[in-house]
Amino acid sequence: MIKEKILLPHQYYYPHMDLLADKSTLKKENAFFSELDNKSTIREASIYVHIPFCDSKCAFCGFDKVKNTNEIPKYKDRIIEEIENYASKEYIKNLRVNVIHIGGGTPTILPKDVFNEILNTIKEKFNVTDDLIVNIEGSATTIYKDEVIEYIKENNISKVSVGVQTFNQKLRDQYKSKATLDEVYLTLSKLKSNNITTGIDIMYGFPDFKIGDVKEITFNDIREAIRLGVDAIDFGQMYPFCNNLEKRVEDEKLGFPNLEELVDIITTVNKMMEEAGYEQKASYGYTKKDKDILVMETAYYGGIHNVPDCIALGSGAFGFINGYKYRNNSYNSYINGGSTRFSQLKKLTENQLENLNIVGFPKLLFLSKQQLAQNGGAKYEGKIKELLNQGLLEEDEYAFKITEKGKCFIDNIYYFLLEDEEKRVIENQVRVLTIR
Repeated sequence: MIKEKILLPHQYYYPHMDLLADKSTLKKENAFFSELDNKSTIREASIYVHIPFCDSKCAFCGFDKVKNTNEIPKYKDRIIEEIENYASKEYIKNLRVNVIHIGGGTPTILPKDVFNEILNTIKEKFNVTDDLIVNIEGSATTIYKDEVIEYIKENNISKVSVGVQTFNQKLRDQYKSKATLDEVYLTLSKLKSNNITTGIDIMYGFPDFKIGDVKEITFNDIREAIRLGVDAIDFGQMYPFCNNLEKRVEDEKLGFPNLEELVDIITTVNKMMEEAGYEQKASYGYTKKDKDILVMETAYYGGIHNVPDCIALGSGAFGFINGYKYRNNSYNSYINGGSTRFSQLKKLTENQLENLNIVGFPKLLFLSKQQLAQNGGAKYEGKIKELLNQGLLEEDEYAFKITEKGKCFIDNIYYFLLEDEEKRVIENQVRVLTIR
């Protein structure tokens, strides 16, 4: 019997980058870019563009963001410079970019000409595939505007993700969400009437703000999302640290749903989604069964295939290129030019590269046996057996799959698969939410 559920930070990707040991230096960066001058075999890659500008200060958000939109032109120029620098490298020329994800912040706060220049430069400078997928995040304070709808359609955006979080007004007040419910419904209506594939975010596991039954609020949010017929739903647990909500939780000693309640929420919502015609494609990603919609987790985790390179552009963005993991400088250093290009830069060992292609598979709910065999499968044999014995995995001829029980403990399984050294790093440097 599992006695606790853990939640890792949403920005945790194996392996963790140490603030000191993996701090970027000019020497490290020279080695990184020098290696990019060498050609590589053709492989697939994704691009992530971080747009930090945001007109909201949501209490739960811990991402790198900026309110001063006057610096948008300067930031755009910095991204264009970054694109051109990467595109000139021989290694990058052999990457086939099949996914572009534009996140934030609020990317839809960008004026049409700025958005188009960034996206068009990416398409011109990189080797993008004919079936390129372009996803964008946005806020209900901006998406409904005619100019935004116009450039979404003109650029054939594959999916627009709207940060709804909840349809409950009392909970929205606690989140300090700027978008009104009228704006939320207007946004979703406009996207639907323009035949734009739409996803929304719904959060669960929030603190008990004494505004009603936390489970029923969550179930009602899912019912409303289903009623509205959105194409995709990201259903994720709230991470209560490293944001404006953290101090309030501590000061007011706000409680969270317990283990039994969280398991009930997850299993009930999974059943609701299934009955409504949605398919769970990743730990928190659900899409309509009749829609071919990419869930972004498939671009960041192994299990089905090796983790592809990710060219990260913009302030604070995490990337993975040619066996190096990196994080761009935070906004001020990024836009004004710091002494180094990255805040952190880490060259992965061969062992870490193998692990990278396996340990994140719980996020995708699937691990092919071929993938396991090609990435040092023998060292996972004991852990796989234990997960099978606990009923968290099931096995067929070709793969291991996360069971319905296992879907309640995705991060537990992820953490269990990590080597002891990585666990020690997490224990010392990462805030992990533990629910009993």
